[in-house]
Order: sequence, then C-alpha cells, then structure tokens
Amino acid sequence: MLFQTHEFLCLVAVVLAGMVLLRTGRWQVLVLLAASYVFYMTWNPTFIVLLLGTTLTTYACGRAMARWPSRRSRVAWLAATCAFNLGVLAVYKYLDFFITSIHQIGRLAGHEPSLPLAGLALPVGISFFTFQAMSYIIDVFRGQQPAEKNVFKFALYVAFFPTLLAGPILRAPQFLPQLDRPIDFHGDQLRSGCNKFLVGLVKKILIADQVSPLVRAVFVSPQGLPSAAIWIGTVAFAVQIYCDFSAYSDMAIGTGRILGFDIPKNFNYPYASRSLTEFWRRWHIALSSWLRDYLYIPLGGNRSGRLGVYRNLLITMGLGGLWHGAGWNFLAWGLYHGTVLSLERALGLGGKKKGQASPIAGRSKPWMATAGKILSWLVTLYVILLGWLLFRVSGWHNMIYCVRKFVAFDFSFSLSAMGLGNANPFVSLSLLVLFLAVHAFSYRIGGIADRMDRLRGWRLWLVYLAAIFCLAAMWPTGRTAFIYFQF
Repeated sequence: MLFQTHEFLCLVAVVLAGMVLLRTGRWQVLVLLAASYVFYMTWNPTFIVLLLGTTLTTYACGRAMARWPSRRSRVAWLAATCAFNLGVLAVYKYLDFFITSIHQIGRLAGHEPSLPLAGLALPVGISFFTFQAMSYIIDVFRGQQPAEKNVFKFALYVAFFPTLLAGPILRAPQFLPQLDRPIDFHGDQLRSGCNKFLVGLVKKILIADQVSPLVRAVFVSPQGLPSAAIWIGTVAFAVQIYCDFSAYSDMAIGTGRILGFDIPKNFNYPYASRSLTEFWRRWHIALSSWLRDYLYIPLGGNRSGRLGVYRNLLITMGLGGLWHGAGWNFLAWGLYHGTVLSLERALGLGGKKKGQASPIAGRSKPWMATAGKILSWLVTLYVILLGWLLFRVSGWHNMIYCVRKFVAFDFSFSLSAMGLGNANPFVSLSLLVLFLAVHAFSYRIGGIADRMDRLRGWRLWLVYLAAIFCLAAMWPTGRTAFIYFQF
C-alpha cells in the first residue's frame, strides 16, 4: 500500500474518523495500532511475525530492566535485545551478501566454495523499525527513557504506519509522550498536514518518478558512455533520491500531522550545504543523529584523540553505508563519506554552526567571503555527487569506469553517444532545472509547505487546483515504490 494510492488515502480517512469518534486515548491507540498492522500486512502478511517479534522482545527486555535495575542485569538485557534485533536484521538483510562475498573471495584465492544462498526476501522497513526499537532499549538502559508499561503504546511506537517503512526513525521521547492524552483535532492541524502531504506527493510524482527513466538509462549499462552522460545521470539520481526520499518523509510527516502527531523533519535543504559535515546535519537527519548518538559517541566520538576520531568516523559511516544496503558499493559510499569527513575535520573545514564564525570568510572583504561560500558549496556538491555515483552504481567494473569518466571529463557531447535509450533527456533535464529553481526558491522563503500554511481562501485553493492539474497530467501509468523501501 503506497502513499500515493487511493487505498492509503482511504485507510487514513477511516483511521481519522475512528479517532475522532473514539475520544478516549486508549481506543485511539488501538485503532492506530490495528491500522498499522493492516498497513504492514498488505506488503507481506508473514513478515508481521518479525515485527511482532521485535516489538515483544524489546518491550519485555525494557520491562525487565525496570524490574531488575542493577547495572549487570541491565547490560545483560541490553545485550539480549540488541543480539535479537541485529541477528534478525543480519539474517534477512546480510546473510546472502556474506555468502556471496565468501564465494567471490574464494574464487580470487583459487577455490570454489559451495555455500548455498538463503534466498530470504527482505522484509520492507526492517532497517527502520529495528533501529527504532534499538534506540528505545538503549535510552532505557541509559536512564533517558522510562520503560513503557503499556504494551499497546509501545507496539504503536514501533509500528506507527506513516513512518514504519522508511522513517523518519522516531525516538521514544519524541513519540510516546504524545500517547499520554487523547488526541484532539482542529482545522489548522488538518490543513497543515494536507499541505505537507501534497508537497511530498508533488516531489514524488512530478520530479522523482519523471527523472527515474533517465537514471535507469544511464546506469543500466554505463560502459562506453561519455562523461556528459555519466554527469547527467549522476545529477538526475541526486535529484531523484532527494525528491523520492524527502517526499516520503513529507508525506509521513503530513499523515502524522493529520492524525494529530508531531513528527520531526528529516531533511533541511541538504544540497545547500557548504561542507559534508553540514550535509549530514541536513540529510536524513533521523539516521545521522541515530548514528551519532548510538554509534559514534559510544565509540568515543570526539574524545578519542585525532586518530581515534578518524577511526570512529570511518566505522560509523562505513556501517551507515551498509545499513543502506547489502552491497560493496554501499560500504564504499560510507567509507568515502567517512574519509571526507575525517579530511574536513583535519583541515578545520567542517562547516559552521549558528553563531560561529566561518573558517573561510574570516576577516576578508564581503565579495571574497561570498566567493568563498560559493566555492565551498560547489566543492561540497561535487563531493556529494561523486558519492551518489558510488551509491548508485553496482559492480566494480562499472563503478571504476563511471568514477573515471566523472572525474576525468572527456568533453564528448554527442547525443548519439549518450546511450539514453527511450528516456527523453530534454524532459528530464527541464525537470532538473525546474527542481533546482523551485528548490532554491523554497530555501529562500523558508519552505513551500510552511508558506502554504499561511494561505487562506482562494489563494490556497488556487495552489491546490494547480497541483492537482499537474499531478493528473503527469501521473505515471504504473505504481512506483519509494527508493528507500529496498533498504
């Protein structure tokens, strides 16, 4: 059940009606929980067992920590919970990757291992609800979150259907307190949720799905393509993955807002970043903060000395890359980001936080400061695009070829050599230019959805009608899943 289908809209309408009629918080929780399980079972009913297993195991271990509060007991329960959750994730997501890697290494060494592949289907959303459950148990262990007594509330925290499949990854202190009182509804909240959902739908249908054929045409068989085609495909993929994933986040946040919940934002104009460090403060905020709080800081964070910090960054980003998918290209992407983050740390170019002086501007003249900002933005964008190339291309031969063509531009612009197949490059490139213009405009005004919240009357309805007209004109013939469902 995809967000952009009438089935999902009907589900939201039924849930909303049920919550309005059932003013008691306990019954509202049960309605939401039932809807969440129905939503998940529409993908594959058998995988509900995994979701229930993660939920009940984590809940029981949290309650056990509260009942036996000694540090030794809490460490044991934490280890048991993490072992179970990571074990399930490892079996379903990484077992075949591990076996395939053994085969590849064996062939390089002159042997032919005969380990059979497990062939297990990847449960949709497993990476997200596993990390969500683990953040809860770690917070309980640290004393930052009391163990939840109500199993239904905790089950809803793990399985809340707007965020279940692709986040944002919720923290227990963000979500569980919202269940402590009955949820009230008002017009401004519903309108704001609809606006956020509509912005996400436009991103998905009008941008991400439209440039997808161009991305596939370039990377299905990149060997022999000129640098211009590799660059076009890489830029198109950067736009596609941002519009696709941020669209899901917008639609999840909008749905949550319609149902009376506050879900934190997951993207904050990442392509406006002037360093890779800043990029990770703006991109997939829920995951980057999760990796920081539950992996990077426990490894020692910034307290490990210079070499220790570089080690922690490489480990954190390498595992973050593998979290995205069981493939060597994802590991390469993560280690690449870890290396660049370490280099920025070494050179003091990690960007500035609010109120902090820019390391580039210094005491220079205004035009020099502006030029420095533009240069740092262009360099950062180049680094990000090269990273997306590693992320998108599978196979070492293809990856090496694409990186070489991306870095060493061959200045071949022949359309016949582009190899774009049935993709219309002019339509896709027009959409890319339109996205960049709208994205820059949205950045300047502080967000289109937020501006829509301020509109009233005919102005708001004019925006709705324009969006509906564009969606109807460009709606794809088939149903396209969100990119992050595969992770």
